[in-house]
Amino acid sequence: MPGFAGRNVARGFGRMTPAALAILLALGACGNNSGAAPGDAQNAAPAIALQGSSSSATGASDPVGSTTFATPSGPLDTTTWVLAPPFSAGGDEPFWRMEIVDGWFSFKRAGLRAIEEPLVQPKQQNGSDVFETGALRVTIQREACSTEQGGSGEFSVTVQFDKNDFDGCAFSGQIVTASAEAATVVEALTPIDACLAKLGQPALATAVYPRQDGEQTAVALAAKTGAFYECVTESNGTNVVSLDPIDQGSQPAWMRRMRFLRDGVASSAACPEAEDVRIGDKVIGKLLGKSCKF
Repeated sequence: MPGFAGRNVARGFGRMTPAALAILLALGACGNNSGAAPGDAQNAAPAIALQGSSSSATGASDPVGSTTFATPSGPLDTTTWVLAPPFSAGGDEPFWRMEIVDGWFSFKRAGLRAIEEPLVQPKQQNGSDVFETGALRVTIQREACSTEQGGSGEFSVTVQFDKNDFDGCAFSGQIVTASAEAATVVEALTPIDACLAKLGQPALATAVYPRQDGEQTAVALAAKTGAFYECVTESNGTNVVSLDPIDQGSQPAWMRRMRFLRDGVASSAACPEAEDVRIGDKVIGKLLGKSCKF
């Protein structure tokens, strides 16, 4: 995760006229008796610390190595914000989520890498907070909203990225996931749901992993009958490309990393020690331990 490292902007010799350069060199020669090293005049030039934007996903509108500078670094005044940090947000169609990590927006969509931009002071527009930072434009307003997967809240949000609007709800506090497996489920809920619907029978999601250099997302499924399947979706997670059975016992260990039971899928017995997986205030399923029956 990139930090708030400032970029120094130095005023060097290249901007000076020949006459000014000659004067500066003469002054530097006279001042050498003070112990100053050659070039210290340049190093003494004032620097401006800026916040740089950094996107970890690339595309036609997000070229590799592009950097957009935001406001000068420093503490943010959150007293007038519609929703003070920390906060998180999420929405459907396609599933996405956003949170603040170490002073950066982290915007994630199913099967794709996160887009990370620095948290900046928002503009106040018609009662809304509008954060314009790098490739993201985030608008938060106090307006009741609800999402199918993320629950309901009193703040609505729109994230604009790559000329697309992602609408959803914003919640006070960070997204809480108690385990790495729960975080995986939250990020990949769209392909998991698509695969469960395609399979058409009760099953556990046991792994989520990229295919075709990240252009596809695969979900391993363990059916209640004992059969094992690999389901592959397109990058958006909504369209299933293939659903193939795997010979029992031939699947590698990493394809059995977890046992996620989606909310609404019946299990044979209750499992009190199961871990709830949540988005906002809504439980979307449970992670079953090895002792839990399915």
